[in-house]
Amino acid sequence: MGTYRKEYNSYSTGYDPKAVEHDLQLISQLTHGMSGKKKMTMHQAQEIYYKIQKDNICFQSETGESFLSSLYENTTDAQRQQIDRAIQRKRQKKQNRKRLLSINRKIACIVSAVVLISCIVCINWNLLMDLRTNYQTKKLQEKILEASEASSGQPATSHNNQTKTEMQKEGYQTAEQETILPEEQDDITAAILPKFTQLYEENQDFAGWLRIPGTKIDYPVMTRDGDNNYYLDKNFEQQHDKNGLLILDYRNNIDLRTADVPQNFIIYGHNMRTGVMFGTLKNYKEKSFCDEHMTIRFDTLYEESEYRVVAAMLSGVAYEDEDVFRYYDAIDLSTEENFKAFQENVLSNAIYTTEETFVYGDTCLILSTCDNYKEDGRFVLVAKKVS
Repeated sequence: MGTYRKEYNSYSTGYDPKAVEHDLQLISQLTHGMSGKKKMTMHQAQEIYYKIQKDNICFQSETGESFLSSLYENTTDAQRQQIDRAIQRKRQKKQNRKRLLSINRKIACIVSAVVLISCIVCINWNLLMDLRTNYQTKKLQEKILEASEASSGQPATSHNNQTKTEMQKEGYQTAEQETILPEEQDDITAAILPKFTQLYEENQDFAGWLRIPGTKIDYPVMTRDGDNNYYLDKNFEQQHDKNGLLILDYRNNIDLRTADVPQNFIIYGHNMRTGVMFGTLKNYKEKSFCDEHMTIRFDTLYEESEYRVVAAMLSGVAYEDEDVFRYYDAIDLSTEENFKAFQENVLSNAIYTTEETFVYGDTCLILSTCDNYKEDGRFVLVAKKVS
């Protein structure tokens, strides 16, 4: 390369020294490793041309232009075109990779946004559903109060704060004291409590109302002929609702006037983490809580009743071939034998009992909800009717 360096120096006379120095440094980098005494080969010229084109190298003086001319002299048009196409393909691939990376980044951003929004929706979905459940429950309560007011001719007082006994003491005429007896109705619907007539007209699966003073449990109770699962995921308007409603076992007869045999009432409800339905029933695992919330009110379509807690127990859904106590089948108490079997099993399986006792002839209320203490576990509260 020495002969070329002399030629470059002669061309640099009268030109910008900085531009010449710039080009000489580029040429030195491009020809690094080549022997200065040998003539540039065609292969070397192709390699240098490739570097110049790939890195978009621009010369600033005649020295650089002369060096570039020498590359042209040592390469053919076909070779340069082939190099140009190769560089173009490489650049195109690089651009495609950048474009793909950009698209992937945009997709990642969109997916991240969707995931974030989904998480926010999921986190707040339960809250939204609970707000809807609470709103619908409040509307049903208002209808009961309005019906009670209309039937008694007196301003209605919230059933959360006034019991039947208190109303009687104050001179109010309760729904139990005045029943609807239209001649055109059959015996089953003739004695529906006035406060429940509107709700029953709206949904004839309505069976009554369950309320535990001092707790969040204050909901309608539904029953559907032959189906204990229908209201597990439906609200009063029979729309889909993951909270469902409280369900009275369809084998129960809420009209005690036409009931064939003495019976227990069994009510099922979801153990929701947010506390709706039977989500707070698990508080009764602590006897201290039970001692402060002994009273349960279950008003059927035909009768207002008060119950007192007798026992709490853990149980489960048994397989068909298991010889175990199935509390959910303890409905028929027509014989003393059936009652004693029920009584003994409750007491032997109870995690605690209260001072209340129950004897043959008593009607019991069984509240059942899921419990994760085991697979298909259940928490069960047993109370007896006192008025």
